[in-house]
Amino acid sequence: MKSKKYPESKPAPVEHSKVAEPAASYAPLVTTRATKPNIKSRRIAGLEASDDVLNFAQKHRLMPHLETAVWLVKESFHDIRNTYLTFEPDPEIPSLDGIAVNVKVGGTLDELLQQHDACLRRFIKEIPSEVQDKIGYFS
Repeated sequence: MKSKKYPESKPAPVEHSKVAEPAASYAPLVTTRATKPNIKSRRIAGLEASDDVLNFAQKHRLMPHLETAVWLVKESFHDIRNTYLTFEPDPEIPSLDGIAVNVKVGGTLDELLQQHDACLRRFIKEIPSEVQDKIGYFS
């Protein structure tokens, strides 16, 4: 049997618009261990403080009074489930802006009313009157 001749191949036209793919790199990759940035904790009396809370407290020199207010809340309420700080802006009168110590508590209504009254009496007695309008608490 006689073999057939294959047709002669023509060279492919050169494509000038194509970009060559990058060559693969097989060098070992050296990584450095990621470290946490050293950021000062933004806490007031052991509670997380947002930028708004921190800025307002520093601007009005409320740090020691906020610590006292948080301590009073923790001493006055018995079944505390959560405590956190919030900045409470007054949309109409900026001079009435303040920081709230928010506390979520459990117990009966009578117990909560007694604890609330005790906290309020101590708050009025131990927080200076000139900053009482800048600090409040909600239960």
